Parts: sequence; structure tokens; C-alpha cells
Amino acid sequence: MARGSIWQIFAGAVLLAGATAVQGADLLIHDGFETCWVTAQTRAQFLESIRSSIDGTSACIPPQSGSQSGIDYTVCGNANGCGIGVAGCPVAMQAGVFSGDFVSGHFVGPGTASDIVVPISTTVLGSCNVNLTGITLGYTLDYLVQTDGTDGVYTLDMLAPAVAITSYSTSNNCNPVLAGLITAYVPQAIGQAEAAAAGAIEPGLRANTLKHAVCPLSAP
Repeated sequence: MARGSIWQIFAGAVLLAGATAVQGADLLIHDGFETCWVTAQTRAQFLESIRSSIDGTSACIPPQSGSQSGIDYTVCGNANGCGIGVAGCPVAMQAGVFSGDFVSGHFVGPGTASDIVVPISTTVLGSCNVNLTGITLGYTLDYLVQTDGTDGVYTLDMLAPAVAITSYSTSNNCNPVLAGLITAYVPQAIGQAEAAAAGAIEPGLRANTLKHAVCPLSAP
């Protein structure tokens, strides 16, 4: 099912279930003589909250083992690579300036990731590294927002973030016999890194950008 269709179903369900509760909580502090809620953030402050929630977050590509052409291998098997007791290949993310539509709740932003060193160990050809460098990212965030009837919105909930690796370069010091394995694995590693990155940034975004009023929308 398309992301837009899922969002429509999600939005309808949450609005029905949660709108009354929200109005009974935060909206009570709205001063009827003022345009914005007392605790409202400006648009620029909210966009910075998104950026700072993501910037510096780390994710982990998990280990993977298999066999190809009779060669057993393990990829990203470095012990404690993602922390004490957590094997894998670490990925650190940075985020640039976000932009978006506060009425629809759709936001996008650019970013980068640290170089990813992917160790490959084999049973017959020793060990080597595949390097993913020059990584650029694209972040997509979709919020469920409720308008306050004047000049602001309230962030009720959000879909799972989406992270796309938009460009990268590869190099390796591996035996040419492993070229087929590397060619097959790199797209998997990219997909795993994107999924891991999306999962890693979601808790911070939920903690720092949900249940917030943004106002006034008519000002930058």
C-alpha cells in the first residue's frame, strides 16, 4: 500500500481517537485574546527541533553471514562495532535544514552520514573491507497536525520516518574473486542502513517534536 494511502487511514483513525483529548489538554492554555498558544514554537524553532533531533544520531547495520560459490562469509561481524555487546557496522547521521508544509505536516531535509567501513571475513580468502564514502541522505517526515482555528497547528502524531541514501561511493581491498559477493551485498547494505537510520531517529523525533504547537504560521 502506498505511503499516502497508509497516511490517510492513519490520519483518520488518530483524529477520531485523539482530537478531543488534545483539545482538552493543551488547547486549554490557549489565550483567547492571543493568536498563538502560550507554549507555541515558531516555524523556525520547530524546524530546528527536527534537525537537532536527528543530527548526531547513530544507527547500526547488523551482521550477516552466508555462502556464495562455496565460500562462507560474514559481513559487519565486528564485535562491539555498535556498542558494548552489539556487533555490526555503525552509521552516524547528520541533518541539514528542513523545510515543509505545516498544514499538511509533510517535511523534508538533506543530510549526510559518516563513512561506513564494512568488514568481510571469509573461510578461504581471508578478510577485507568495503568502504562506503561520500554518503548523502534525504529525510522524509509526515506528521498528523491539527489546526487551532487561528494561525497555528498542533502535532498530534507521525508516520515512521523515511531515510534514503541518495548518493555514495564504494571502494574495497578485497580479492577480485569476491566481486560478485560485493556487488550483491552493497545494495543490501544500503537498504539495511536506510532502515536502521529511520528506526534510530524516530524516538528522538517523537520525544522532541510531537505534542507541540507551532504558531504563527503566517510568519517565517
